[in-house]
Amino acid sequence: MMKYLLIPLLCLFIFSCSSGNLKKENNFSFKPGACIDIQNNGYKLCITTIEDGRCPLNMNCLWQGNAAVYFILTSNHEDISFTLNTFKNFKQDTIINNLKFSLVDVLPYPERTPSSNLEDYTIKLEISNPD
Repeated sequence: MMKYLLIPLLCLFIFSCSSGNLKKENNFSFKPGACIDIQNNGYKLCITTIEDGRCPLNMNCLWQGNAAVYFILTSNHEDISFTLNTFKNFKQDTIINNLKFSLVDVLPYPERTPSSNLEDYTIKLEISNPD
């Protein structure tokens, strides 16, 4: 009788130990100044500011420009600051503590001049476990 109880308990233990990992990609959209809790990992990710130097639509520019998004990842043990960019020659993703952060988009794309109001922006970000 005891061995029949031991097998389900062992399976439960094995699966509960691995539940802290992100099993699939997680897409997030959030505003500057906002924070998101990263499930089961004890981390909180916040956007501190954005610098938008992208070439506005229908303008002729020497280069497409870049929007830089500044983040801070906090836990009980540490605070880690990092920056992700929209321009492909700059850092668009990073791996920190077995979490991969990838900047998907910074919206809206400037039509005339980049917005000076941070609350106008929405950041799209993917968070996943690196492969």
